[in-house]
Amino acid sequence: MLKGVNRMVLEVNQPENKYFEKMIFFVRPEFSGLSDSKLREQAKHALSTAQRPVKSKRERNSERLRKILQTALAAGAGAGITAIIELMVR
Repeated sequence: MLKGVNRMVLEVNQPENKYFEKMIFFVRPEFSGLSDSKLREQAKHALSTAQRPVKSKRERNSERLRKILQTALAAGAGAGITAIIELMVR
């Protein structure tokens, strides 16, 4: 919740981050006189040095299981197609 919104705010849309679509920066009062380009440059620097969110163990395991299932399905589809072609050739 924001109270007494009399601060300068810089909004950056579509940063090069797959987790977030928009970032909002609250500019410190002593830097509110800087040019827009300088503030955006600093915001992009902050975004580029930010760490990605840490995934929980459950999320990592779910991702791993999904990759294993995708690989197994691809291998099964390949084997099925090969078997069908072998039957057609005979």
